[in-house]
Amino acid sequence: MTALVQKAKTFSARKHGQQRRKYDGAPYTSHLEAVVAILKRHGITEPVVLAAAYLHDTVEKTDTSVREIIDCFGTDIAKLVYWLTDDDRGDRKVRKLMSAWRLSRAPWEAKLIKLADLVENTRHVVEHDAEAAPGYILEKKQTMWMMADEEGERIMTLPLFHEAMRNDVTRRDIMRNGAAESPAAEGAQLKSG
Repeated sequence: MTALVQKAKTFSARKHGQQRRKYDGAPYTSHLEAVVAILKRHGITEPVVLAAAYLHDTVEKTDTSVREIIDCFGTDIAKLVYWLTDDDRGDRKVRKLMSAWRLSRAPWEAKLIKLADLVENTRHVVEHDAEAAPGYILEKKQTMWMMADEEGERIMTLPLFHEAMRNDVTRRDIMRNGAAESPAAEGAQLKSG
């Protein structure tokens, strides 16, 4: 782990402090670790991207400001965090639509982080809240299709995109801590999903 990534990991752990994940009460940092692990599993190892992945929820879910991210990590990382930060104005439907609009125009690296975030959040919601899962999956797919409209084949051919598009996460997938099925299987599900 580079010094930059370690600094971001430490910073996010301090900022998220005692926050817990919805449903299972796990430390919030477990979500951040899972997002970074998904990126690495897909060969995404650039320190700026991994650092931003650790920081992606700090402005949205803690008292951290974009200015603080700029001061501590520079504008390249702050820009990615900014693009990944949801606006809290409006009802959920409006917020998710605004998020999809923003993410469809986000830098490539922010889209990669968001895809890993979607993979991890889908697993978490499907495992813990079967009632909320269908609505979450529709919101997720709206975001992904808007990203695909902007990026086309570049994003749609990524195994990470296919993994994020899945909506049939199984207990086996969860137990394997994020390991996806083959891209061919994901492709078949993408066409039917």
